[in-house]
Amino acid sequence: MGKWEEENLSNLFEIKSSKRVLKSDWKTEGVPFYRAREVVKLAQNGFVNNELFISEKLYDQYTKDRGFPKEDDIIISAVGTLGQCYLVKKSDKFYFKDASVLWFEKKSDTDSRFIEYAFKTRLIKNQINKKSSGATVGTLTISTARNLKIPLPPLAEQQRIVAKLDGLFAKIDKAIGLLEDNIAHTQALMGSVLDEEFGRLEKYNKPLMTFCKNPKKDMVGGPFGSNLKASEYVDKGYPIIRLQNVDRFNFKEKNIMFVTEEKAEFLSSHSYISGDIVMTKLGDPLGKCCVVEDVHGVDRGVISSDIIRIRIDESKHYKPYVVAGINSEFFIKQLKSKTQGSTRPRVTLKEVRAMQLPMLKREDQVIAAKRIDGILELQSKVLETQNQKLNHLKALKSSLLDQAFKGDL
Repeated sequence: MGKWEEENLSNLFEIKSSKRVLKSDWKTEGVPFYRAREVVKLAQNGFVNNELFISEKLYDQYTKDRGFPKEDDIIISAVGTLGQCYLVKKSDKFYFKDASVLWFEKKSDTDSRFIEYAFKTRLIKNQINKKSSGATVGTLTISTARNLKIPLPPLAEQQRIVAKLDGLFAKIDKAIGLLEDNIAHTQALMGSVLDEEFGRLEKYNKPLMTFCKNPKKDMVGGPFGSNLKASEYVDKGYPIIRLQNVDRFNFKEKNIMFVTEEKAEFLSSHSYISGDIVMTKLGDPLGKCCVVEDVHGVDRGVISSDIIRIRIDESKHYKPYVVAGINSEFFIKQLKSKTQGSTRPRVTLKEVRAMQLPMLKREDQVIAAKRIDGILELQSKVLETQNQKLNHLKALKSSLLDQAFKGDL
């Protein structure tokens, strides 16, 4: 296949934005009003549960002056997650936020689906990232968008490539869907193992706080938000454990923030040391729990407001057993019972202290934990294999796109 001519997108589309809509004009019903975040969801899912609207009167006024996106036009996210495309349908009626969303109004004999696919390639993504680098918040400006270049074959070839990619992606997406179902099933099995193990021991239930020597000191929550502000974070010092760092059985040492030694001392009643158990008390899913070890080589730090630190009496209890118990559906059901109707699930320290967990002799806790660990290890290996296959399929889509836009598909 011969080399394709490169075209600036400004030769194919009239690239512009909208007239500014003031926040005071936002409504709870009327004509859907899209920001960049809604465009991203549209690009990913094909639909969005919209939160914002403008009145029909304002829509008519603005579109009379500026027009509106029509079938085969493209709208693109221009802040945050850049370059996510949504191809406008004939039935669509909406308005959009100026500067946050760009409107590509079709003015050439080009297949808009071909352009939509182009924005998923490294070729376009690299151009966007290069031109938006250095900004505090990523932004795709009208000027930058107009100068994006794309290799453009004749229309018939564009249509052939789109049809080919549609067919291949449909098969890959079907395989991805099946794998995601299998992964969800494996994760559910892992949960059921824990649920069954702790459920059958229910007659030995005791409050979680009784696993500690001194519940008031050994089970503590994080400080009030006013006592630990983001403005007090520093680049190095004593680590802060936040929601995003705690997963089930796994501590995620990423995006770690720090406080000074002086601030850590001030927050000493909300501290942790290496080997402590930490648990989330906010979010969905609720009650994720793991053991924290040294973080960035530091053996102590502080917890944020949405974390609970638990320090059990290890002379009487086995830490892996307690962690498995907190991560079990048996325990999570208790947490959920305290958050009915909440839009953002949250439990209090007092409620968590009173949650029930079977209290066995330490030697029996060790036996139970090792039995659970053996089963979970096998399931984790299955899960790892499934995730590797899933990542391979996603990488295959990216590879096919690159081939298509090099003329090799």
